[in-house]
Amino acid sequence: MRIYIAEDEPLAAQKLLLFLQKLGHKATDIKLFSDGKSLLEELSSQPLPDLLFLDIQMPGLTGIEILSQLQQMPDTSGQSSMQIIITSAYERYAIDGFNFGVTDYLLKPYTIERLRQALAKVQPEPVVNIRVDGRIERVKVSDIVCLEAQKDYTQFTLLDGRRLVTLGTLSGFEQQLPPSLFTRVQRSYLVGLRHITSYNSTSVTLATGEVVPVGKTFRDSFAKAIANPL
Repeated sequence: MRIYIAEDEPLAAQKLLLFLQKLGHKATDIKLFSDGKSLLEELSSQPLPDLLFLDIQMPGLTGIEILSQLQQMPDTSGQSSMQIIITSAYERYAIDGFNFGVTDYLLKPYTIERLRQALAKVQPEPVVNIRVDGRIERVKVSDIVCLEAQKDYTQFTLLDGRRLVTLGTLSGFEQQLPPSLFTRVQRSYLVGLRHITSYNSTSVTLATGEVVPVGKTFRDSFAKAIANPL
């Protein structure tokens, strides 16, 4: 899990960092910010973290101002996948925070047990990291409509219509994906069950409009998979 900590008080930032390490998070997965302006610049230009700990009173921009800016970002920024926990010495901002959809509100000083309770509410969006044209794409599992084997490569078709081709076998990527959300419909196709809009015993129609035949040897397993609610 990639974590950002926005905290202008060095002691408070180090305390949170220490607590997170005690709870099993690696320091290399955690990035610290001491002011609101540098945090917002990072959030606006880089892939978003899974979790942001956001102080309210910070120089540059306050936590509430940052929440307001994030709400105005286009959906393509992926902000919905980032969860936010506010850390503050003031109770009066709690209602504002929850109105912005934050996951929890930690009132300083908090204990490691209270932090553990907050982290238990965090459900990071599962992602698959794939290399495309020399860069790493962090693809949300919920956005994957289907995968198609292309010899030593695999093509990902995403909900927004993009098709990403990466080196790696279909079987290899299948092992990385939740079996309850994906099923083979033929040897070279793995489809996302939540993105099937219609189907019969011989084919499935996907949310992108693509129609994929169901192979004879996969019909029984497909019927079982489609019968289980997501």
